[in-house]
Amino acid sequence: MENTLKIFILYSMVMATLLTHTHARNTISMPTETTLPEEEYFKNLIINPLGEEKFTKLHFYIHDFVHGENQSVYNVAESSITTDSGALFGRVQVVDHLITAGPELDSEKVGRVQGIHVMADLHEAALGANWNFLFNDGSTITVLGRLVAFAKEGELTIVGGTGEYLMARGIAFKRTLVMDPDTWNSIMEYTMYVYSSKPMGLPIV
Repeated sequence: MENTLKIFILYSMVMATLLTHTHARNTISMPTETTLPEEEYFKNLIINPLGEEKFTKLHFYIHDFVHGENQSVYNVAESSITTDSGALFGRVQVVDHLITAGPELDSEKVGRVQGIHVMADLHEAALGANWNFLFNDGSTITVLGRLVAFAKEGELTIVGGTGEYLMARGIAFKRTLVMDPDTWNSIMEYTMYVYSSKPMGLPIV
């Protein structure tokens, strides 16, 4: 009986040690304080020992024009309560915004943001976005997520991509630089941290 008890205790200690080590290997610890610049943090977030993924930081500006000669967003549908809703609930819009390297409208053009979003919150003006960032070389980055319409900052999830950003994943941070209160025309600053597979020439079957 005494030997059986000793074996059981030894077995329990071994299993506890194994479980502790397994948990440690599969857990990503968030930093307790900001000790690295955010770019370095995102570079080191994913362990990539084989070099099968590349890390890219993108920084650019989006011109979101609701009115005027450069209008780039249009209403396509509304719900039965959109007009009376303070949150514009149910309004569906399509966009084709210009992306530039700098905040000025005449700065270098680097692509377009194309897609659809819907006002999807009954209590505040917040939208659910499904957008493709199309760059000059034909590469794309697809984002999904929720943005509060008039908030200074927001985040979107990168869920896919093509070309130079094949199978992309990551995060996009948005900051509103300027918004005209009369027209709602705005200039948005975006910073993206992207992990993607190396481009490859796949045959079209």
